[in-house]
Amino acid sequence: MPKKTPGRYFLSKGISPPMLAERLEWLLPLEREVLLARAWGKTLHRIAQEVGLTTEGVRQVEHRSLARLRSGRVSSGLEGQRFRLAVEQRWGLRLEQAVAHLPEIEQKLILAYARGDSLAGLAPGLGLSIAAAASLRDQGVARLLGEERGSRAGRWAELKAELVAALRQRPLTYQELEARFPMSRRRLMRLMQELVMEGRAELSGDYPFRFLALEAARSVGPRG
Repeated sequence: MPKKTPGRYFLSKGISPPMLAERLEWLLPLEREVLLARAWGKTLHRIAQEVGLTTEGVRQVEHRSLARLRSGRVSSGLEGQRFRLAVEQRWGLRLEQAVAHLPEIEQKLILAYARGDSLAGLAPGLGLSIAAAASLRDQGVARLLGEERGSRAGRWAELKAELVAALRQRPLTYQELEARFPMSRRRLMRLMQELVMEGRAELSGDYPFRFLALEAARSVGPRG
């Protein structure tokens, strides 16, 4: 029996090499991490332990990500928006100000990432291969987030940014958040408590209570 390889994994899921090369960079960091780990043969349980989700949560990430790769309906701007949000919350500066100290090429790569631009169109103009541009971009992203890519703290920052982004779309009850972000109840509650304490989310006054992003909470006025 031939040894399992990443290429065979993606082909078995209906994703050709050209599709993968074009679309993999558009996925969220956690989605890429899960898919690549699965491609190398890691079990759902093993990945769940590494990324801090439940096994079912990892299965859902894999299923959703593969579907998006196959359909081509990948929101390249969504990851960039979440990255911008995480950086600006961490530094208290606009992203453009936060990258001002970086080399010009790195600035261009990071700002393009925040806009959701594809590396395929940007890298040649910078005199870089797509692989080299992706590596340089990810190094800059990691430094701005204050963590090495893939670390537990880095994933914690990503999850927080994803939660805030979801709450900006509409208020969510705890049960809705639990269904949307499968993880242990204790872990999710800790995330939400931190967001509230940091002033990035708020609780509604009605029952069942809902979490909402701070900007949305202010827009509905004082609670009675």
